[in-house]
Amino acid sequence: MCKKQLRSYAHGHFLLLILALLPLRLLQAAPQDYFISAETVVSNLKDYLLIDAREHSEYLKGHIPGARSVQWQSFSDMIGETGSETWGTVLNNQALENQIQKIGLTPTDNIVVYADAHQGWGEDGRIVWSLRVAGLRNVRILDGGYSYWKEKGLKTTVIPTLFNTRSDFKITRRDDSSTINTKALYTDYAKFRVIDSRSPEEYQGQKDLGEARKGHLPGAVSLPFQQLLMPDGTLKSFDEINQILSEQDITKTSPIVVYCTAGIRSAYMVMVLKAAGYTNVRNYTPSFYHWAALSYTPIE
Repeated sequence: MCKKQLRSYAHGHFLLLILALLPLRLLQAAPQDYFISAETVVSNLKDYLLIDAREHSEYLKGHIPGARSVQWQSFSDMIGETGSETWGTVLNNQALENQIQKIGLTPTDNIVVYADAHQGWGEDGRIVWSLRVAGLRNVRILDGGYSYWKEKGLKTTVIPTLFNTRSDFKITRRDDSSTINTKALYTDYAKFRVIDSRSPEEYQGQKDLGEARKGHLPGAVSLPFQQLLMPDGTLKSFDEINQILSEQDITKTSPIVVYCTAGIRSAYMVMVLKAAGYTNVRNYTPSFYHWAALSYTPIE
């Protein structure tokens, strides 16, 4: 074989290798698809549509300029009794679409959601997760949240952001790939790696938030969502997160189900794990409120 043929042969095999690897790369999560740094946002603040996911009373005490006050309940079914199958779950398409239109969100907006990483319950993660269920992809969590923003001395205001522009957003394709209901979890329970993102006290049954029973789902790993954060509220490195998961024998392709009390803290953890490259992770939205209210579901 001549040199020219060798070069052509090698080049062809190199291209085949690239093409073979490309689908795998496309399947890998990009951290910037789920989280964005305060430094990036503040450098181009006007380019982002900010959502403050904290309680409105906290928003009024101070917030990032231009942020709109929106709570996770806006996108959730809050009708009925706590612990029912649908209470706290994401709204149906029509209601969810209406709420997104009221807030004025569109697929072209660079949406950034934040809460308080020190005192919050992962409300920002819950809103990001809900909007992604609705099909919005250009939506991220502000890494470190409002507490990190303030610690860095970045600009805040107490002047509320007024907005009355209703969008024409339509849900063209709902994405429930990161959700799971009670029937699916109960039926195939043995195949999932279940993570409890609540506090150790809740996991051990020493504390409850009004659930019908105390304890945790059988075999669930106790991993409070704050354990994935640094002291300043920003994410730990993905190497550290991977180590935490690997110590529980959880891999990037393990079928993972995360729960908490009402699917808020667990939604935040789902976003973290997706950012870290875990490809099969779901939020059990009815969570412990509903599981504990059922007569046939086991609890440890």
